[in-house]
Amino acid sequence: VSMLGEANPPITQLMPVLASPLLSIHVVTIMIAYSLLAFAMMNGITALLLSRSLHDCTEQIARLEVISRLLLYPAVCCLALGIFIGAVWANVSWGRYWGWDPKENGALMTLLWCSCTLHARLLHVCSCQGFLVLASLGNIVAAWGWFGVNLMGIGLHSYGFVEGGWFWFFLFVGLQVLAAASALIPQRSR
Repeated sequence: VSMLGEANPPITQLMPVLASPLLSIHVVTIMIAYSLLAFAMMNGITALLLSRSLHDCTEQIARLEVISRLLLYPAVCCLALGIFIGAVWANVSWGRYWGWDPKENGALMTLLWCSCTLHARLLHVCSCQGFLVLASLGNIVAAWGWFGVNLMGIGLHSYGFVEGGWFWFFLFVGLQVLAAASALIPQRSR
């Protein structure tokens, strides 16, 4: 206890580059996008599981599909805006808009996946069931962009919490694949 006065404080001043308001706006916008994506994708998984039930849940599944689409629209907009704000901040801070960092690539993969999912449904390339499968598989893409790249431990966006993370990440991915694969199993007649 007598040495506490001489110890370095655990929290120090932020580097000036990290004190930018653009960084805060970027992080909040990306977090809103990923939260909306999580809700949309959980709706997709719920609808897929409901489709396996013995009861006729067609109306509830259609509602969940509409809710998922309505959540994906602002999610894609927020994700695109967050990537744009991050690029502007990176240019101001580091002198480049895009550095091909794994986290940047993960966010871009998530944006492209969600955009393709919405376009596939809007252009009638896939059915309601196909959209729900794409939405639930989007959970894997988003999880990779958010957590998977951290587990690799490389890049500017690596935050270092990798202890035991691969097990939980692959357990999550396995559960998502099982939920999406449930749509491929032929249904019994009701």
